[in-house]
Amino acid sequence: MKILLISRGFNKHGGISRYVAELAERFVKEHETHLLTTKYDYKVENLVVHKKPMIEKPFWLQIASNAYYNTKYAKKLKEKFNIDVVHSNGSESLFCNVLTMHSCHKAFVKQRRKVDLIRKVYSRVSLVNRVVLSVERKVIEKGSKKIIAVSEGVKREILENYEVPEDKIVVIPNGVDLDEFKPDKAKRKKIREKYKIKNEEIILMFSGHEFGRKGLEYIIKALPLVKKDVKLLVVGKDNPEPYKKLASKLGVSNKIIFAGFVPDISEYYAASDVFVFPTAYEAFSLATLEAVASGLPILATKVNGTEELIEEGYNGFFVKRHPKDIAEK
Repeated sequence: MKILLISRGFNKHGGISRYVAELAERFVKEHETHLLTTKYDYKVENLVVHKKPMIEKPFWLQIASNAYYNTKYAKKLKEKFNIDVVHSNGSESLFCNVLTMHSCHKAFVKQRRKVDLIRKVYSRVSLVNRVVLSVERKVIEKGSKKIIAVSEGVKREILENYEVPEDKIVVIPNGVDLDEFKPDKAKRKKIREKYKIKNEEIILMFSGHEFGRKGLEYIIKALPLVKKDVKLLVVGKDNPEPYKKLASKLGVSNKIIFAGFVPDISEYYAASDVFVFPTAYEAFSLATLEAVASGLPILATKVNGTEELIEEGYNGFFVKRHPKDIAEK
């Protein structure tokens, strides 16, 4: 079989890009596998890579032009190489056989509108939202033959927001590489020594590139309420300055380690004891799977993915986006 994967990025750092990289590594063993991408940062042997340029700014134009050119390139590559399956990840192409929906933007926008009046108004006038929603509708309703939803929640959101028959959607949950993500004493020792963390100290870990949406603020506010001696390990490349100021104001700066972006996140799971993730919205966070595979109990909001993953009191607890609740759990 000949397969064409479409993804803006290709590496093992982000959720969607890691998903595509993991698929590619396995597909190339049995199939002629092609990749249409803009940023190829992770090498896979025998993968046929087709790189194309992308308009970076403004962001709405990046979304629109990316969908346009991917659609154009996908049709040409399908014809030139006799591709059997064109697989788009998210709203990357308006032409595909299989579409993996890693989230439902329309459901996310609706959720954001409930937060406050400013977000409600912004979501309606935002050119980015209008472009993303237009592309999303076209690829879901007309541009794809089969849709993979990464969780039951995403399937539910697609059915609630778009005109598609239920049998067009199949749920295939995200997976995790258990050879890479597992308890590891050597990695635990390495990272703890790096940050001078004592063996007896309890480390709470947070990971994400969107600190606001994923609820870092609430974890920091919970720290003064936690009676035990704990430290928070923050991994991700968002701007830490507002959160450092908050930590200073609350007197917990000495309890937080901002690690920034890290090349091997498995080491940081291994060094930690509990994964805390009070996110506002997810489709099925790979971080929660990676944490559980690494042996960590998780405290997370009840969102898509975690509602299927957490067995309360067994491998974690559901939390609210509220400091007191997080501290109690």
